[in-house]
Amino acid sequence: MRKVIAAAAVALLAGGAAYAQQGDALGQALASEAKGNERNMVGAAEAMPADKYGFKFETNTFGQMIFHAAMANNMLCAMMAGEKAPDTPVKATGDKQALIDQMKKSFDYCQSVFPKVTAARLSDKASFMHHDVTVAWVVLHAAADWGDHYAQVARMLRANGIIPPSAQRMSRGH
Repeated sequence: MRKVIAAAAVALLAGGAAYAQQGDALGQALASEAKGNERNMVGAAEAMPADKYGFKFETNTFGQMIFHAAMANNMLCAMMAGEKAPDTPVKATGDKQALIDQMKKSFDYCQSVFPKVTAARLSDKASFMHHDVTVAWVVLHAAADWGDHYAQVARMLRANGIIPPSAQRMSRGH
């Protein structure tokens, strides 16, 4: 009987460890994806001259996109953690370096949240713009947002004769 109980305990512990590793894998994947997007977005924000932050392509200015990216990071990562989002006090017309610093802080905040995003929390409820969603939806939306934001600022850079950071790395073979 002791052998059966010991075997069951080992199986439960092993199953729990595997389940915990799934959460770790999710947080690690988010952290990795966010790190790449941070490199692109910060690089784009630094590459655009300050006098071009008012450049408007379609609906938003470059400064609005940098502000929006930081605000979205704070909001979505807070939703993943079940926390109140940090403020984004520097608005779109703010100083270039202040906007860059604010965006960096938003990515730092997200990195602090990712270890809390586990498989066990994916079905937790959240509210996004008055809609009921799950943490799983928030995770997917955040990743899609990162790509969308960078695509928009990359187009704005190109429209101003600036090669986006990701294209610069590709041309150097990185």
